[in-house]
Amino acid sequence: MTKDFLAIVNQMAALVDDRILAQFTKTSFLVGGYHFDSGRLYQRIVRYNETTGQYEREEFGGIKSAGKGFSLGFIGDERAAYFKILGKLIHEQQTELNFQPLQALSLLLKSQDRNSAVGGSPQVVKVYRHRNYLPYAIRATAADDKVTLFGRPLLSYERTFYPVIALDRFGQTDFVHYPDMPRTRTLQPPPKIGDPPKRAGRRNGRAEGRSQGLR
Repeated sequence: MTKDFLAIVNQMAALVDDRILAQFTKTSFLVGGYHFDSGRLYQRIVRYNETTGQYEREEFGGIKSAGKGFSLGFIGDERAAYFKILGKLIHEQQTELNFQPLQALSLLLKSQDRNSAVGGSPQVVKVYRHRNYLPYAIRATAADDKVTLFGRPLLSYERTFYPVIALDRFGQTDFVHYPDMPRTRTLQPPPKIGDPPKRAGRRNGRAEGRSQGLR
Protein backbone atom coordinates (compact mmCIF):
# COMPACT_ATOMS: atom_id res chain seq x y z
CA MET A 1 0.00 0.00 0.00
CA THR A 2 2.77 2.42 0.92
CA LYS A 3 4.59 1.71 -2.34
CA ASP A 4 1.44 2.46 -4.36
CA PHE A 5 0.74 5.56 -2.27
CA LEU A 6 4.25 6.90 -2.95
CA ALA A 7 3.80 6.31 -6.67
CA ILE A 8 0.53 8.26 -6.64
CA VAL A 9 1.74 11.30 -4.65
CA ASN A 10 4.99 11.54 -6.64
CA GLN A 11 3.06 11.36 -9.90
CA MET A 12 0.71 14.10 -8.71
CA ALA A 13 3.64 16.23 -7.50
CA ALA A 14 5.29 15.94 -10.91
CA LEU A 15 2.21 17.52 -12.51
CA VAL A 16 2.48 20.71 -10.45
CA ASP A 17 3.95 23.66 -12.36
CA ASP A 18 4.73 26.07 -9.53
CA ARG A 19 6.72 23.85 -7.15
CA ILE A 20 7.62 26.77 -4.88
CA LEU A 21 3.98 27.72 -4.36
CA ALA A 22 3.07 24.05 -3.75
CA GLN A 23 5.32 23.89 -0.62
CA PHE A 24 5.81 20.15 -0.81
CA THR A 25 8.10 20.24 2.23
CA LYS A 26 5.15 21.28 4.39
CA THR A 27 3.00 18.30 3.39
CA SER A 28 3.58 14.96 5.12
CA PHE A 29 1.55 11.79 5.65
CA LEU A 30 1.30 9.13 8.37
CA VAL A 31 0.84 5.47 7.44
CA GLY A 32 0.14 2.93 10.18
CA GLY A 33 -1.30 -0.55 10.51
CA TYR A 34 -0.24 -4.18 10.48
CA HIS A 35 1.77 -5.82 7.73
CA PHE A 36 -0.45 -8.08 5.61
CA ASP A 37 2.08 -10.95 5.36
CA SER A 38 3.98 -10.88 8.66
CA GLY A 39 1.29 -9.38 10.92
CA ARG A 40 3.86 -6.98 12.39
CA LEU A 41 3.09 -3.38 13.20
CA TYR A 42 3.93 -1.09 10.28
CA GLN A 43 4.44 2.65 10.83
CA ARG A 44 5.91 5.11 8.37
CA ILE A 45 6.04 8.86 7.77
CA VAL A 46 5.97 9.98 4.14
CA ARG A 47 7.93 13.22 3.64
CA TYR A 48 9.25 15.23 0.70
CA ASN A 49 13.00 14.96 0.13
CA GLU A 50 14.33 18.19 -1.40
CA THR A 51 17.53 16.47 -2.55
CA THR A 52 15.80 13.76 -4.61
CA GLY A 53 12.67 15.80 -5.39
CA GLN A 54 10.52 12.84 -4.36
CA TYR A 55 8.28 11.84 -1.46
CA GLU A 56 9.97 9.10 0.55
CA ARG A 57 9.04 6.96 3.54
CA GLU A 58 10.84 6.72 6.88
CA GLU A 59 10.14 5.00 10.18
CA PHE A 60 8.48 6.71 13.12
CA GLY A 61 10.76 8.20 15.74
CA GLY A 62 11.16 6.48 19.11
CA ILE A 63 10.40 7.66 22.64
CA LYS A 64 10.77 5.98 26.04
CA SER A 65 8.24 5.67 28.84
CA ALA A 66 8.88 3.69 32.04
CA GLY A 67 12.05 2.33 30.48
CA LYS A 68 10.24 0.83 27.50
CA GLY A 69 10.60 1.99 23.91
CA PHE A 70 7.65 3.13 21.81
CA SER A 71 7.31 4.61 18.33
CA LEU A 72 5.24 7.71 17.76
CA GLY A 73 4.57 9.64 14.58
CA PHE A 74 3.55 13.29 14.46
CA ILE A 75 3.03 15.59 11.47
CA GLY A 76 1.71 19.10 11.17
CA ASP A 77 2.17 22.38 13.01
CA GLU A 78 3.06 22.72 16.70
CA ARG A 79 5.28 19.62 16.69
CA ALA A 80 7.71 21.03 19.27
CA ALA A 81 4.86 22.16 21.55
CA TYR A 82 3.22 18.73 21.31
CA PHE A 83 6.33 16.77 22.30
CA LYS A 84 7.01 19.20 25.13
CA ILE A 85 3.55 18.46 26.60
CA LEU A 86 3.94 14.72 26.02
CA GLY A 87 7.36 14.65 27.68
CA LYS A 88 5.96 16.41 30.74
CA LEU A 89 3.09 13.88 31.01
CA ILE A 90 5.46 10.92 30.72
CA HIS A 91 7.75 12.41 33.38
CA GLU A 92 4.87 13.10 35.78
CA GLN A 93 3.04 9.78 35.39
CA GLN A 94 6.07 7.47 35.22
CA THR A 95 4.08 4.66 33.61
CA GLU A 96 4.22 2.76 30.36
CA LEU A 97 2.82 4.62 27.41
CA ASN A 98 -0.96 4.32 27.14
CA PHE A 99 -3.22 7.26 26.29
CA GLN A 100 -0.62 9.97 26.96
CA PRO A 101 -0.20 10.81 23.23
CA LEU A 102 -3.95 11.51 22.98
CA GLN A 103 -3.93 13.42 26.25
CA ALA A 104 -1.04 15.58 25.02
CA LEU A 105 -2.89 16.25 21.76
CA SER A 106 -6.07 17.28 23.58
CA LEU A 107 -4.10 19.64 25.85
CA LEU A 108 -2.37 21.16 22.84
CA LEU A 109 -5.67 21.76 21.05
CA LYS A 110 -7.18 23.35 24.15
CA SER A 111 -4.33 25.85 24.31
CA GLN A 112 -5.00 27.15 20.77
CA ASP A 113 -7.25 30.05 19.74
CA ARG A 114 -9.16 30.88 16.55
CA ASN A 115 -6.04 32.29 14.90
CA SER A 116 -4.01 29.11 15.46
CA ALA A 117 -2.98 26.77 12.66
CA VAL A 118 -4.40 23.72 14.48
CA GLY A 119 -7.61 23.17 16.39
CA GLY A 120 -10.87 21.30 16.62
CA SER A 121 -11.65 17.98 18.25
CA PRO A 122 -9.18 15.04 18.23
CA GLN A 123 -9.92 12.14 15.90
CA VAL A 124 -9.22 8.67 17.29
CA VAL A 125 -9.16 5.28 15.54
CA LYS A 126 -7.83 2.07 17.11
CA VAL A 127 -6.29 -0.40 14.63
CA TYR A 128 -6.27 -4.07 15.56
CA ARG A 129 -3.76 -6.70 14.55
CA HIS A 130 -6.42 -8.60 12.57
CA ARG A 131 -6.79 -5.43 10.45
CA ASN A 132 -10.14 -4.36 11.85
CA TYR A 133 -10.41 -0.88 13.27
CA LEU A 134 -12.62 0.91 15.80
CA PRO A 135 -13.36 4.67 15.71
CA TYR A 136 -13.87 6.52 19.00
CA ALA A 137 -16.21 9.44 19.55
CA ILE A 138 -15.08 12.39 21.70
CA ARG A 139 -16.61 14.47 24.50
CA ALA A 140 -14.81 17.56 25.77
CA THR A 141 -15.96 16.67 29.30
CA ALA A 142 -17.82 13.72 30.80
CA ALA A 143 -20.82 15.97 31.54
CA ASP A 144 -20.92 17.45 28.03
CA ASP A 145 -23.77 16.30 25.79
CA LYS A 146 -21.96 17.34 22.62
CA VAL A 147 -20.14 14.49 20.86
CA THR A 148 -17.77 14.63 17.89
CA LEU A 149 -16.86 11.76 15.56
CA PHE A 150 -13.93 12.05 13.11
CA GLY A 151 -13.72 15.70 14.18
CA ARG A 152 -17.32 16.54 13.23
CA PRO A 153 -19.90 17.44 15.89
CA LEU A 154 -22.87 15.07 15.73
CA LEU A 155 -26.19 16.75 15.04
CA SER A 156 -29.00 16.59 17.61
CA TYR A 157 -30.72 13.65 15.91
CA GLU A 158 -27.51 11.65 15.33
CA ARG A 159 -26.40 8.85 17.63
CA THR A 160 -23.18 6.85 17.78
CA PHE A 161 -22.67 3.24 18.82
CA TYR A 162 -18.90 3.69 19.03
CA PRO A 163 -17.16 4.05 22.42
CA VAL A 164 -16.92 7.62 23.70
CA ILE A 165 -13.81 9.22 25.23
CA ALA A 166 -14.15 12.02 27.80
CA LEU A 167 -11.09 14.25 27.47
CA ASP A 168 -11.25 15.46 31.06
CA ARG A 169 -11.23 11.93 32.55
CA PHE A 170 -7.91 10.43 31.49
CA GLY A 171 -7.04 7.56 33.82
CA GLN A 172 -10.47 7.60 35.52
CA THR A 173 -13.10 4.85 35.50
CA ASP A 174 -15.37 6.79 33.14
CA PHE A 175 -12.64 7.80 30.70
CA VAL A 176 -14.13 5.53 28.00
CA HIS A 177 -17.69 4.26 27.91
CA TYR A 178 -20.14 2.85 25.42
CA PRO A 179 -23.40 4.73 24.78
CA ASP A 180 -26.37 3.58 26.87
CA MET A 181 -24.06 1.69 29.25
CA PRO A 182 -22.75 2.64 32.72
CA ARG A 183 -19.91 5.12 32.56
CA THR A 184 -17.90 3.47 35.34
CA ARG A 185 -15.81 0.35 35.05
CA THR A 186 -12.87 -1.26 36.79
CA LEU A 187 -9.57 -0.15 35.33
CA GLN A 188 -6.13 -1.64 35.95
CA PRO A 189 -3.63 1.24 36.03
CA PRO A 190 -0.46 0.97 33.92
CA PRO A 191 2.42 -0.60 35.87
CA LYS A 192 4.78 1.75 37.67
CA ILE A 193 8.49 1.68 36.91
CA GLY A 194 10.01 -1.47 38.39
CA ASP A 195 6.70 -3.24 39.02
CA PRO A 196 6.32 -6.67 37.37
CA PRO A 197 3.39 -6.93 34.93
CA LYS A 198 0.22 -8.49 36.33
CA ARG A 199 -1.30 -11.48 34.57
CA ALA A 200 -4.99 -12.33 34.70
CA GLY A 201 -6.04 -15.94 35.22
CA ARG A 202 -7.48 -18.00 32.42
CA ARG A 203 -10.98 -17.86 33.80
CA ASN A 204 -10.95 -14.08 34.07
CA GLY A 205 -9.47 -13.79 30.60
CA ARG A 206 -12.24 -15.86 29.05
CA ALA A 207 -14.96 -13.95 30.88
CA GLU A 208 -13.52 -10.60 29.81
CA GLY A 209 -13.23 -11.75 26.21
CA ARG A 210 -16.87 -12.77 26.17
CA SER A 211 -18.06 -9.52 27.63
CA GLN A 212 -16.12 -7.54 25.07
CA GLY A 213 -17.50 -9.72 22.32
CA LEU A 214 -21.05 -8.99 23.40
CA ARG A 215 -20.31 -5.29 23.28
